[in-house]
Amino acid sequence: MAEPQERDLPSLEDEIFAVAHNVEVEPAARAHPRLPADRAQVLAERARAFLGQDVRSLAAGFGIFLFVDAVMMWAPLMMSQRPSLMPQFITLLVLAFGLGGLLVWKVGGRWRTFGIGMMLAWVFLTLVSVGFLTGVTAPL
Repeated sequence: MAEPQERDLPSLEDEIFAVAHNVEVEPAARAHPRLPADRAQVLAERARAFLGQDVRSLAAGFGIFLFVDAVMMWAPLMMSQRPSLMPQFITLLVLAFGLGGLLVWKVGGRWRTFGIGMMLAWVFLTLVSVGFLTGVTAPL
């Protein structure tokens, strides 16, 4: 009988190398498999998409409410004899939480974050100005 080296059959090492080589050369092997590092890239892309669209609408709601508040509260706060700020307080409260809440719970979409921005602006202005800019601490 002939020894394995004398036959024309490939050795086990040659077969393993050939299989490994064929796997690397196949077109499917060239495709990039999803690795745990790719999950981070997917999350980063989602975060960029969120920051690009949702934060803009949140900032727009914040800015619109800030502008409306400045227009409504400018004249009463500049007077030496301040009238009652109750109408401004009720109007701003209904605007922020009435319209903002309607946008959040009924309309949805990008308007949801716009409404959240309006509500956050009311809270921010109330805390920063100790209630003067929203009429919460109006003298009776």
